[in-house]
Amino acid sequence: MAWTYDETDLDKSTPSGRLNVVRLLIGDTETLDQLLQDEEINFALSESNNNTYFAGAWAANAIAASYARRVTTKLDGALSAEYSDLAKQYKALSNDLREQGQKYSLTGTSLSAGGISDAAIVAAQSLSDRPSSAFSKGQFDNGTAFQYIQDND
Repeated sequence: MAWTYDETDLDKSTPSGRLNVVRLLIGDTETLDQLLQDEEINFALSESNNNTYFAGAWAANAIAASYARRVTTKLDGALSAEYSDLAKQYKALSNDLREQGQKYSLTGTSLSAGGISDAAIVAAQSLSDRPSSAFSKGQFDNGTAFQYIQDND
């Protein structure tokens, strides 16, 4: 088991950089207060398609679960450990990171409707046995739609 963190390596294009980014997002950067091992964060990254925000949300949920199983303790009113508060805070962090993942995962991503690309449309239109469409680009220009209806009545 290993625990590493390098604040100078926050490059999301490398495996070590992604691991460091997730640590930064969840606040697991203190050598003397380690929360998750590298292997656990790498698993979170693999489950999240290397999206650091979604991996951070997964990791925060794991940390919340570990605190949720601990009880709140108080000793003579002088010392206490509020593990339920920590569990709630990490759960809230998980939700926040998930929202950020949804927001930032669309950046730089090309969207397509139903998986149809321009190349697939051009290829389909060039098929010789394809029936012609009743709709076309510019069909309402210069009354062509009205003419089409009259011609086909």
